[in-house]
Amino acid sequence: MRPIEVMKFLRQFTVLVQRNLRLIWNDKLLMASLILQAPFMVLVISLVVDPNCFTSNLVNVGSRTALFILSAMAAFMGTLNSYREICKERDIILREASVGVNLLAVVLSKAFVLLLIEIVQAAILAFGFVSIVHVPQNHLLFETNLEIFITVLLMLFASSAMGLLVSAIFKSGETAILVVLVLMIGQVVFSGIMFTLTGVASSIASVIVCRWGMGALGASTDLNSRLAWLKAGFDGPMYDATIANLLNCWQMLALISAVCIVAAWLVLQISFDRKKA
Repeated sequence: MRPIEVMKFLRQFTVLVQRNLRLIWNDKLLMASLILQAPFMVLVISLVVDPNCFTSNLVNVGSRTALFILSAMAAFMGTLNSYREICKERDIILREASVGVNLLAVVLSKAFVLLLIEIVQAAILAFGFVSIVHVPQNHLLFETNLEIFITVLLMLFASSAMGLLVSAIFKSGETAILVVLVLMIGQVVFSGIMFTLTGVASSIASVIVCRWGMGALGASTDLNSRLAWLKAGFDGPMYDATIANLLNCWQMLALISAVCIVAAWLVLQISFDRKKA
């Protein structure tokens, strides 16, 4: 891109971010749902998770279950944040594109606003979790609580990027929600928690947010050392408490985010080109 095109792109991006923030601010019901999701999830955690699940050998696989609840909540919240973002404005977006609005700027502005919201959601969810559950401090890269926050934020953002892609593909929120339900089931089935994944299932797991979120959370909390005493095969390389494993999981979550955002842009661009033809 030439400098003048970059400046035009940045101006459009800034205006679109401001507009998206204003729309959320003016929609009190939407804003309330975004704000209250995370505290509600923390309340659920407080009701179902044993605070001593990481420190007591009497709680079977409670520590792994607690982390999976956190992972699933982050994945579900992120997808619900975004699955209607594009489809509800599709006609407006394509009409604006016909007068020069850059579709990549549209998608990136929505992703950026979602990221701002999800920073707050991740802080409430992650630090609510560690205030309830007595999480051991493993300190791989940072304090364990901070690592958990980063993982939850990356999961929220990766899931919302996936939701943006769904929103770009389908023309109505009613259709998109059916796909979201399938994605949520996939997050559970292919997370590597309920079943041992091999072959095609293992390949599918490579694009599952919960799988990489669980890997990162397991590394941060040294989950293998909590599970090895069971001698039941719950521990494994997925939870290796190493910096390399933690960074790999974070990188995969970032990659899923980037691929979904680019794919959402390409889907919109194809729709616009077809409309012009």
